[in-house]
Amino acid sequence: MTDLELIHLTKAFGSSLAVDGANFSLSNGEMLAVLGPSGCGKTTTLRMVAGFITPTAGTIRLKGRDITALAPNRRDMGMVFQNYALFPHMTVFDNVAFGLRARRLAKEEIAPRVNEYLDLVGLAKLGHRYPKELSGGQQQRVALARVLALRPQLLLFDEPLSNLDAKLRVQMRSEIRRLQRESGISAMFVTHDQEEAMVIADKIVVMNHGKVEQIGPPSEIYDHPKTRFVADFIGTTNLLPGRVVDGIFRTRSGLILPSEDPNGFSSSDDLVLLIRPEKVSIVKPGGPDALSARILRTVNLGSIFETEAALSSGDAITIHQQCGAGFVHHAVGDEIGVSWRPQDAKLLPS
Repeated sequence: MTDLELIHLTKAFGSSLAVDGANFSLSNGEMLAVLGPSGCGKTTTLRMVAGFITPTAGTIRLKGRDITALAPNRRDMGMVFQNYALFPHMTVFDNVAFGLRARRLAKEEIAPRVNEYLDLVGLAKLGHRYPKELSGGQQQRVALARVLALRPQLLLFDEPLSNLDAKLRVQMRSEIRRLQRESGISAMFVTHDQEEAMVIADKIVVMNHGKVEQIGPPSEIYDHPKTRFVADFIGTTNLLPGRVVDGIFRTRSGLILPSEDPNGFSSSDDLVLLIRPEKVSIVKPGGPDALSARILRTVNLGSIFETEAALSSGDAITIHQQCGAGFVHHAVGDEIGVSWRPQDAKLLPS
């Protein structure tokens, strides 16, 4: 069942299109991440779904019902904001109870429900505290409990982790995913953080300049990007320019590189070969299928060792190796061989 559906959703501010005909849907119980750089239209899309911004054109449907013209308070959605939006003069308990009281829930039902959701987010013993007495992660949990207690039809997250430090971000994204799954409520999560979207979402919508570039599960977005923008924006990647000549991909200098089946591309098409750094291997120079290269730079990233090397064509290529058993360190200036499986290298329009 489709919980949320956007049909040709468009928003113009004067002559500028912030969102240009967005089409995507959110299935029952699904976590959907809307991902893109600043100014791509993701937050405007979220605010149109929430009812804070009126679309210029298009339709928004919630569980099959057209809600495009409904006021925000009639959409039955719960939104977690970037700054949590907690009331500083209210206790944790009263912050969570606020929305239930506004909806005029019976008094005898409020306390059990507030306690249920405080327990769910691990704050059962902190109901008497005030927001200023909590850490950033705890305040985020209060904001989550307040929204979940309303039992909305849809959860909306507007970059909710951007104010947290790196370690807490990792912890809280797992917590949000767990709570969303346990509640069974569908959710739309806006972020500019690629790793965050990859970890938290069942499906990702990648936006650029107001348009939807690609929609799919994280593995598909990462391994099979449809455009150069998606390939470059999601994770770290190597993009080597060239063309297909006589059925073989060649760099601009003429170096032949292994790639997927080049059929479907003509010699007049400007292309890039996409190969992820972890798909590239360092091998013995001069070996079968080895491309000659020279190391330009090395960086120890902890569990990953990053090497940048120059191919004989002059193109730079980045390689990621796990720093485990069998790892061999190479120094700057060393001559090496590099190789990859043809099926791991994708051709995309430049």
